[in-house]
Amino acid sequence: MIKTQKKTLIYLVCAMVLAMAGILYNGINFPLTNSFSGNTFTILPHIIFVALSFGWVISVRRRILDKRIRSYLISVGLLMSFWLAERTTKWFFVSEFSDLCRYMWYAFYIPMILIPLLGVFITTYIGKPETYKMPRWLNILYIPAFALIIFVFTNDLHNLVFEFPNGIYYFNTQYEYGFGFYIVAAWFVILGFYFVIALAIKSRVPGSKTVQKLPLIIMACSVAFWVLYAVGLIEADLTAVDCLMITLLLESAIQSGLIRSNAGYTEFFEVSTVAAQVVDKNYQTMYISSYADDLPEDVMRSALDKPIELGKTMFRGKPISGGYVFWQNDIKEIKKLMKSLEETRERLSENNFLLKAEIDMNEQKARFEEKNRLYDRIARDVSSQLIKAEELLAQAKQNPESAHNALSKICVISAYIKRRSNLLLLSEENSIIASSELEFCLRESLDNIRLLGVHSSMKSVCDGGIDFENAVAVYDLFEKTVEMFIDDINAFMVSLRCEDSVIRLNLQIGCNEGADVSALDTLTLNKGSVSCDVDENDVAVCILLSEGGVSDD
Repeated sequence: MIKTQKKTLIYLVCAMVLAMAGILYNGINFPLTNSFSGNTFTILPHIIFVALSFGWVISVRRRILDKRIRSYLISVGLLMSFWLAERTTKWFFVSEFSDLCRYMWYAFYIPMILIPLLGVFITTYIGKPETYKMPRWLNILYIPAFALIIFVFTNDLHNLVFEFPNGIYYFNTQYEYGFGFYIVAAWFVILGFYFVIALAIKSRVPGSKTVQKLPLIIMACSVAFWVLYAVGLIEADLTAVDCLMITLLLESAIQSGLIRSNAGYTEFFEVSTVAAQVVDKNYQTMYISSYADDLPEDVMRSALDKPIELGKTMFRGKPISGGYVFWQNDIKEIKKLMKSLEETRERLSENNFLLKAEIDMNEQKARFEEKNRLYDRIARDVSSQLIKAEELLAQAKQNPESAHNALSKICVISAYIKRRSNLLLLSEENSIIASSELEFCLRESLDNIRLLGVHSSMKSVCDGGIDFENAVAVYDLFEKTVEMFIDDINAFMVSLRCEDSVIRLNLQIGCNEGADVSALDTLTLNKGSVSCDVDENDVAVCILLSEGGVSDD
C-alpha cells in the first residue's frame, strides 16, 4: 500500500510541476515572431494544460470503480480539455474579428455551465452504496443548464448577455455585461459553492469528528487564490487556474478515499486471505497472495482443463487478458458435508424399499377407492334402469313367447346405461366434453331401438364442446321419452343441433293407436325448455338448452 501511495504521489507532483510551469511560462511576455519555433513556444503552455487535462481523464477511466461517478468525472475532464483546447484555438488560429471567433467565445460558457452541474451530481453519489440511484428530480437541472447555453449562443439576437455599444465588429475588445451574464454567473457560482460545501461536509469520517484534510486544504488554497486575484495582488490565466483547481478538488476526493479507486490493489492482493495467483502467458508468476502455493507449470496447465484436487483444496484456473489466473478453494467443509451426505444416503437407502412398498400400496388403495367411487356413482345414477332391466329379464323367463320383445327392451336400456356411464368417465378428466359424444349416445340408443322393429333415423350437426351436466340432462330426458313410449313406438326420428352455445333436440315419435300421452307433462328441464305436441298418433318433443353449448373459442 505504501509503495502505491508513493507512486501516486510522484505522479501528482510531476503533474503539479508541469501545471505550474505552464502557468508561470504563460505569464512571461515573449516577443511574437513568425518563426515556427517562436509560435511553438508561445502555445506550449496551452498544450501542457490540454495534455494534463486529457491525461487526467485517462487516469480516471482506469482508476475509478463506480461507473456512475467515473462517467461524470470523465465528462468533467473532457469539458475542461474542450475548454482549454477551444480557448487556445480561438487565441492563436482564428481571426479576432470573425464570427467564428465570437461563437468560440460563447462556447467558453458550455463547460462553465455544465462542469458545476456535474460536480453537484458527483457529490450526490459520494458516500453512497453502489445500489444508490440519484433522485430523478435532479435531472431537471439539465433543463436550465441547456437553456442558459442556448441563451448565450443566441446573444447576437438579443444582446442580453453581452452588449456591444460600438457595434458587434468590436466584440473582442469593446463589450459590456448584460443582466443575462449575471444570471449565468449566478448559476456557476451557486452550483460551485454547493459542490465545495457538499464536498466539505462529506469529508467528515462517519462516526467521528475527524475530517479528510486534503480536500479542505485544496479548498483553502483555492479561496486564497481568488482573494489575492480579486484584490489585484496576482495575475494568472484564469481558465488554466480554474481547470487546475477543479482537477485538484476532484483528485483530492479520490486520494482521500471519498471517491473509491483501485489504488493499492497490488498490495491488497498480496495480503489477501484468498489463495490466488496471476501468471503471464509463459506461466511466470506476476502476482501471488500470501496464502497461495506457487505450483509447477504442469499443474497449472492441467488446472486450465479441469479442477485439480490438492488434498484439502481444489485448484482451478481461467485464462485472462495477458495470462492466466489460478486460485485454490478450501474444500474441507465440502468434504465433511459430502461424508455426511453419504451417510445419510446409506440410511435412506435402507428405508427406500419399505417406503416404495408403502407408496405402491397407497397408490393401489387409492385406485380401488376411485374405482369404487365411480361404480357407486354409476349404480346410483342408473339404478332405476337396472331395476327395469331385472324386471324385463324376469318376464322373459316367465313368458318365453314374449322373450324377444323383453330382451330388445333390455338392449335399449343397456345401451343407455353404457353410454351414461361413458359420459361420467369422460367428465372425470374434464367437465367439458365434445358435443359429438352426445350424438354417439343418441345413435347407439337408436340402433338398439330398431331391435323392437321401430323405423328410426337421425340427423345431427355438432360442433365445439358441451358441459357434461347439460349433456347428461338432455340424454336423460331422451331416455325418459323412449321408456315412456317404448311399447307403442313404430317410428322414431331424431334431429340434434349443437352449435353457438345452444343445444336443440327434436324428437318425432310415431305411435300406435291408443298410446298414452298423459305423461308428457312430466318432461321438464331445469336450465332449458321442453315443448310437446300431439297430432293424432304422432308425438313431437322439442328440447332446447340455451346454456348447454361451449364454443370452440
